[in-house]
Amino acid sequence: MIGMFQHYHTRGAMTITEEKPVVVERTQDTIIIRENGQTITRSCKVVVRHSRDCRFKDEGPSFESCKCRKSLRIYDGTIGRNYHSSAKTRNWETAVKLAQDWLSSFDPDKKALTEEVARFRAKKEKIATVPQAVSAFIVDMRFRQLSPKTVDRARCLLGDVKPTGEVTRSGKLFDWLEKQNPKPTLISEITPAHLTEWRTTWGYGSDMTAAVGWDLVKGFFKFCKGQGWISVSPAEGIRRPAIARGNRTAIFSDKQYEAILAKASGNQRLKTFVELLRWSAMALIDAVEFDTSTLGSDGVLRYTRIKTGKLATVKLPDHVVALLRSIPLESDNTPERPFRRNGLGIDSNTHDWRRDLQDLFKRVGITEVKTEVGTRVPHPHQFRDTCAVWYLRQGMSLHGVAKILGDTVKTVERHYLPFVQELEKAHIEENAAILAAVKTDMPKTGKVVAFAR
Repeated sequence: MIGMFQHYHTRGAMTITEEKPVVVERTQDTIIIRENGQTITRSCKVVVRHSRDCRFKDEGPSFESCKCRKSLRIYDGTIGRNYHSSAKTRNWETAVKLAQDWLSSFDPDKKALTEEVARFRAKKEKIATVPQAVSAFIVDMRFRQLSPKTVDRARCLLGDVKPTGEVTRSGKLFDWLEKQNPKPTLISEITPAHLTEWRTTWGYGSDMTAAVGWDLVKGFFKFCKGQGWISVSPAEGIRRPAIARGNRTAIFSDKQYEAILAKASGNQRLKTFVELLRWSAMALIDAVEFDTSTLGSDGVLRYTRIKTGKLATVKLPDHVVALLRSIPLESDNTPERPFRRNGLGIDSNTHDWRRDLQDLFKRVGITEVKTEVGTRVPHPHQFRDTCAVWYLRQGMSLHGVAKILGDTVKTVERHYLPFVQELEKAHIEENAAILAAVKTDMPKTGKVVAFAR
């Protein structure tokens, strides 16, 4: 068949045929494309939106010569309806070019030509297409041995691209780029205005997540500048999203934890997993990767954290050790890694356990938790926080809690500051009570002569 090629993918007995899109008809205002057995019609026509006092308003929406705002009347066959979009200009010729560019963005021949020209320029000059830049940045992150969580955050935001230029994960960047007209093809074509608009579409529910995401974007364009693809970073003059001040740590109360255990009691695997999280202070991904060889005969768990690469050491209660020695296995588990399904990657395993735990919270009736910066939904990391705070309240030193968490003392102070202050207050009150019990002859000599017995 001229102008198209076919791929055949077989799943069981089902065969899926994909056609290369071809233009059936192209006029000034319309483009008709045939793809995968469907005919898709799109049209884009410039119309004028006359102001109330325009002396040409009786001429209708096709009048070209007035200075009123121009708009695009668009029909998109994929959604089956008309809609209007501002052309953001009062000049008829400019609006017509915008309409033509919109139609051309769906023309497979022109789209392929644009991308081919960009690739050719990238070979001849010291420039890069957006996919090439993203691919190089992700490869560099992995070479620098950044944590899998950090790399995955970059892939979620920027996307992931094979060295061949094929986008394997669109991420927020490529999803947004596909909606732009004209679409930036080279990394040097992305402007501060683009970035300002793009980040409003992220839809993160947390100000902290948005701020960390923006740090990553700035790091990406700093990398591009270092490669010589751009002379100035478009992110340079854009301010980081504000972060509300206050501690975000939330813990489960004793009553809540008892309720969680009660709901999980009918499922020994789930109950064991919950007890491991609570008493080991493991992050979710570390608990999913739990290896029985890391649990000694003395009940001490020693493992290397995936996020930081640091050693964490914690003595588990006897009842938790007993549970971990007799975990019911499913068909795709192994005795060595009882919580990980062999047929799934670590991301999918972690996602499944997170979903099970969040479902457990809902069944218990825990729908939100309070922090200094407001309420949020309960999450598995609260087990880690609950363990840390419990040990602090039992009098363990910051250094000891840091060893359990596989973190630094500074990190413990930052994340658990309100609870550290609470303990400091208790310490000062105890200190004051001791001093008050001291007998002195302070008025005469200022010296302590005896302690109260």
